Amino acid sequence: MRQTLKKMLLVAWACLAIVCLIGLDYFLPEKQIVKITGVEVKLTDKDGPISKTNPMDGPVNDVYYIYTENPARDIRVFRNEDTVWSFPFYFKFNSADLQAKAASLQTHQQDALITSYGWRLSMLSQFPNITTIELAEANAATFSFWRWFWFSVVGLLFILGFYGIHRLFKVKPAPLPEN
Repeated sequence: MRQTLKKMLLVAWACLAIVCLIGLDYFLPEKQIVKITGVEVKLTDKDGPISKTNPMDGPVNDVYYIYTENPARDIRVFRNEDTVWSFPFYFKFNSADLQAKAASLQTHQQDALITSYGWRLSMLSQFPNITTIELAEANAATFSFWRWFWFSVVGLLFILGFYGIHRLFKVKPAPLPEN
């Protein structure tokens, strides 16, 4: 019974670790050096961009899209929306300014260093959201200190949790009888 409970706790802890690490991967920012190939604004509602197949059926808002290409010629699309006061707490209020900066970098054919969070999920029409755009310097690095710092901290906490669960269920030797 004791070993079964230990295994169940370890499996539950491992599942929690996986879910937390997936969440961190989604919400922590990553940096990329890209060439901006286009910018666009689309009117969207809760179902995605308004079109003939998706008529407007509720509140709508403008969503900025930025089309990019990395040095390996991989195409990637980003959205550029304000996070305002909501989760994730990037407190981003400057989508229009970032869109103008992206258009300028596209016009001058300059490389951009973008910081974004999220995943591109084609089946769900989900795009990563850009938080900053900067002119890429010649030797710009894409290493994100805070991303790896938080991965390390959370990973260490889960390793300590595994160790704690293991110690909790460690068989303790019976005390020796007193003479």
